[in-house]
Amino acid sequence: RCLNGRDGRTGYLYFLNRCVDREVGGRYSRIGDRYSGPMNSGDDWSVERQLAGKPEHVVELYGRFVELIANCGPFTYRVTKSAIGFKGTHRGFAGAKPRGSSLDGFLDLQRAVDDERFLRVSPYTQKLFVHQFRVVSLEQFDRSFARWVEEAYEVGAGSHRQP
Repeated sequence: RCLNGRDGRTGYLYFLNRCVDREVGGRYSRIGDRYSGPMNSGDDWSVERQLAGKPEHVVELYGRFVELIANCGPFTYRVTKSAIGFKGTHRGFAGAKPRGSSLDGFLDLQRAVDDERFLRVSPYTQKLFVHQFRVVSLEQFDRSFARWVEEAYEVGAGSHRQP
C-alpha cells in the first residue's frame, strides 16, 4: 500500500511491478501507474489503462520517461483520457501520450530547442515554450533529452517565475 500525496488516501500504485514513493513536503506523492486524486470526470483513468494494448517497446519508452522525471525529484501526475500529465510543486511541466508505435508528449521549457525529436515548438507564455516530442527508441532518451527533462522539471518548480 502506498500513500497518495494529495489527500493521504491509500491505494495500490504500481509501475513495471514496483511501487515507488517520493516524499513531498512531509507527505508522500505517488509515482506509479494509477492516479488516485481528484479528476474532472467520473472516468477512472490510469497509466495501466493508457498502456493497455500498446506494444512492449512503447511501455518501455514510457517507463524510461518516468525514470528521467523521477531522477529530478518528487512530482505528482494526473491521468486523463488523452494524456498522462506530470506536475511539480508549482505547475505541470511535462506530459506523455503512449501511441501505437511511439511515445508522444511535451516538455515546457524556458527556451526554444531545435531538435529532430521535437515535432513542434510553440510559445506558451512570454517565458515558456511547449515542445511536442515523439520518441520511438530508448536511445532517443540520451543525455540531451535528460537535460531537457531537468529544465522542464525546474519549470514545474516555478523557475520561470524568477526575474
